[in-house]
Amino acid sequence: MPSTPLRVHVSRQRACPACGDVKCANPAQCLYFLTSRPWGDCLKCGGSGWASEDSDPLEIFCRHCLGSGLDEYRPGDISPDQISDAAKMRHAAHIARLTTLVTRFPARRLAVTA
Repeated sequence: MPSTPLRVHVSRQRACPACGDVKCANPAQCLYFLTSRPWGDCLKCGGSGWASEDSDPLEIFCRHCLGSGLDEYRPGDISPDQISDAAKMRHAAHIARLTTLVTRFPARRLAVTA
């Protein structure tokens, strides 16, 4: 029997830690979510964002954090000195990207508050 090609779609972009999507449908909501809770290194990948060697061969990024390298913590579960500098930098980069989206497209911002 002849073999048929199998097409697989693998995303090469890391997802937003708040919504889990590559392109945030609601950047203002993601921005609120990222600024209202403490975020630190992902417990599964150690903050790298890469999938482990024993994961599915088609998975590039960590299944837990979706490649962001960040994990949400409950307030009081982690202190600021326990968060690595790399996690703080990744978190700040996500906040900067979302802030730019929210200020550039105010209609999206109004949709959240309405």
